[in-house]
Amino acid sequence: MKPVNSNLYEERKKRVEFAVDLAAINGGKPTVYTQNLLEQYETGEITASQVKQAVIEKYTK
Repeated sequence: MKPVNSNLYEERKKRVEFAVDLAAINGGKPTVYTQNLLEQYETGEITASQVKQAVIEKYTK
């Protein structure tokens, strides 16, 4: 689902690509769970803070 504001979508998409590329430099790869969160962030369904909180809750149990 692409948000109405395509400029926001493109900016968020660039941020996600940058973050994933940085993680890949260190050998990291997002899980399916994290990829789904990142897609929700790109489309504006959730905020960056919500992504962070969800990842922390999922992987620090």
